[in-house]
Amino acid sequence: MKQRFLASRLMPALIAFAMASATSAQTPKTMQAPAGKAKSAPSPKGPRPELFTFKPLNFKPPKPDQYRTTLSNGLVVYIAEDHDIPWFNGSLILRTGPFLEPKEKLGVDNFTATVIRTGGTTTMTGEQINERMDFLAGSVSPTGLSIHSRHLDEGLKIWMDLLNNPAFPEDKLRREKDLALPSIRNRNKNVSQVTSRVYRQLVYGEDSPVAAEMTEATVNSITRNDLIAWHQKYWGANNAILVVTGDFKKPEMLQKLEACFGKWRTAEKAVPPIPKVQQAAKGGVYMVQPEVIPNQGIIQIGHVGIMQDDPDYPAVDLMNYILGGGSFASRITKVVRTDNGLAYSANSTYPGGLQYPGTFTAFCQTKNSTVAFAAELMLDLIEGMRAGEVTEADLAMSKKARIDSFPAMFPSISTVVRNFASLEFYGRPMDYYDNYEARYAKVTLADIKHVGQKWLQPDKMIILVGGSIDECKAGADKTLPNQSTIDAMAARFGGRTLDGLAKKYGDGTIHILPLK
Repeated sequence: MKQRFLASRLMPALIAFAMASATSAQTPKTMQAPAGKAKSAPSPKGPRPELFTFKPLNFKPPKPDQYRTTLSNGLVVYIAEDHDIPWFNGSLILRTGPFLEPKEKLGVDNFTATVIRTGGTTTMTGEQINERMDFLAGSVSPTGLSIHSRHLDEGLKIWMDLLNNPAFPEDKLRREKDLALPSIRNRNKNVSQVTSRVYRQLVYGEDSPVAAEMTEATVNSITRNDLIAWHQKYWGANNAILVVTGDFKKPEMLQKLEACFGKWRTAEKAVPPIPKVQQAAKGGVYMVQPEVIPNQGIIQIGHVGIMQDDPDYPAVDLMNYILGGGSFASRITKVVRTDNGLAYSANSTYPGGLQYPGTFTAFCQTKNSTVAFAAELMLDLIEGMRAGEVTEADLAMSKKARIDSFPAMFPSISTVVRNFASLEFYGRPMDYYDNYEARYAKVTLADIKHVGQKWLQPDKMIILVGGSIDECKAGADKTLPNQSTIDAMAARFGGRTLDGLAKKYGDGTIHILPLK
């Protein structure tokens, strides 16, 4: 016992002594160098990374026809063999969604999909399905199956049981409703959630199916019969596309799919087209304050945007890459984050819409005291883009980024078939990927300047600030750094507070929005 005690006391000291000895043994070597002649770092060998040259990547996307087929009931299937591992992956893309929900029943689409799985079927409870899928080391949901190939037959049987015979038990619906209510009750506390929700409502309208959200009233109004009716109306072979990849032979797999999905019923109602979208709010400055007041404000600047199939979209995408979509290569990130140190995240997005127009949004989260300054910096860069302040080098950089990353859109065979299924699902041209690089390659500097004028629209510009209303309105004080830049922006935009922006981009009033 005594020996062990002594060893435990001595061991740390011995280790410390050994480390100190090693350090002292190395120290004289460092000190032997004559003063003023510090040892220089070894010069790198070989060329710098930017001097490497590579053969052009001649990537050609596959053709969708080799993956597409239909079953006897008309269900479209995109299918591909993938023999890397003995596995099966299947997923359904359904033509349904919140945009179809009645205003008084918002949430019924999500509850239907969830309770189909948690509630199980008329032959297996949700818990029994969980136990069986755990045993098979797979997963199943109403819209997908992932399972080892040896268990595929049983997996398909369970999947079809979910699709055809959902039980929709009352207790599972009640549980899902109870789980949804706390997030609804607390959603006005988080500044990010509040700002994002209010921004979408300003762009698309509170009553728009694009921006409408569940409330306690809509959740409490949903009944089991609503789920049954929703399932009958929209869940069927005529409203879906099936995507299948895995370790199988295609002819054999098609026989299996015909035996199960070929008998899947037809939905009662085809999905109607989405109503046309127009911007709801007028351009101007808006503010909203969450229940929990943060020490940082969020800025979202933008307006309703463009569809992805618009001929202008490639130029719009490249323009936005230069402005704020190109990470550290973009102007908003460089000026707001790098040069002025105002934010960790500052960028812009301009996605093309697939079912309705997307939204141009410049984004930044910064201290309350620098909200007005950061907003002015972003608006200054937006105006510069509208004024055509773009160079050939800017265009070349953005083109290279988009064209060089094109092959990365097809990282696996499952992504390939999913991409083609999505084209058909959204009614896009099936040769979209054949012409992708050419559409970007032909964009000129004149095109960038043209779309900057056309698709960055000051008269529609919504400037939304979420945070402490009083502190964010006040603007930058004299204690902040970058005073010369702050003064320059103030001169351009009517002062150091948000009031100047309200005059330049709106009706002169800062509109304070209530929480709902």
